[in-house]
This record gives sequence, structure tokens and C-alpha cells, in this order.
Amino acid sequence: MTLALRFEDYQQLVGVIRQQAAALDEQRWDDWLSLHSDDIIFWLPAWVDENTLTHDPHNEVSLIYLEGKAALSDRVWRFTSGNSPASTPLARTSHVIGNEQVVSFDGHIAVVHCQWHTLVYRRKRSWVYGGSCRYTLRLEAGQWRIGQRYITLTNDQIDTALDLYHL
Repeated sequence: MTLALRFEDYQQLVGVIRQQAAALDEQRWDDWLSLHSDDIIFWLPAWVDENTLTHDPHNEVSLIYLEGKAALSDRVWRFTSGNSPASTPLARTSHVIGNEQVVSFDGHIAVVHCQWHTLVYRRKRSWVYGGSCRYTLRLEAGQWRIGQRYITLTNDQIDTALDLYHL
């Protein structure tokens, strides 16, 4: 059931998405993790061809597929520990989120679609990634948390290691 969306609800939902982008840019990993549900599904499917994405993360290739906050936390540890040559030094990022649309809202679960761009800078080189995201947010103990994040990466010709902070 979709309820009428109040402006305050819209601000809270979009605020979570913008907060997670700011936490990534400011490398506040604990803050970023706290915005996710314990059972988060973080999925970046691969392209099959120019216009078709993979549909089944368990039987087809995904660029990133993680289930649960523990998996996100492990990934954060990998690129912040200094043990990952692909992430040392860690890139600086600048995320831009826009065109946010609340697709559905029932007071406890909301689906928000948006566009994103990320400027990534590391070792005197820059990359720009962009695409769209579909967030499923859940109200947990009075706070909106990201329960699912489905990411479409428009430019998937990647000449560097791609990780959570790029998206």
C-alpha cells in the first residue's frame, strides 16, 4: 500500500541517501555502516550486453553482491586496513546524488530511485562513474536504514579496482 508522502518523510528518506554519500566521501566508515540494516543486500549487477543486466546474483556474474552488514563491514576493513594494494592509498571521492524519486512508501518501507555520479581521485588520476540506484529503506527503531541497494553502473569499462566507495 502506498501512503501519501509528507515533505518531512521525503526529506528523511533522501537525507539517508545523501548522508551515506557524505560518509563515503568523508571516509566515516562507521557512520556509513550505521545507515544500513543488518540484513542489507548490496548489489551491483554486471552487464550481459549493451542493454541487459544480469538478473540473478546467485547464478550470474555481479560486479559486487554482498548480503548482510557483516559482509559490508568486512569489505570496509579490507580497503581501510592498508593490506589492499588496490586501495592504498585510499581514493578521494566526491559523490553527487540527484533526481531522487520516492517510488513507493507505506510508512515503514520506502523505495527511492536516484541518479548518482562519483568523481574518484587517486595517484594523480581521476575517474568518473555514474548510474542509478534503487534504495529500499526500512524504518527501524525510529530511524530509516538502507535494507537494499541495487546499483546500475552506466560506464562499466573499469580500468581500476571498483569498490563500495566508488558507488
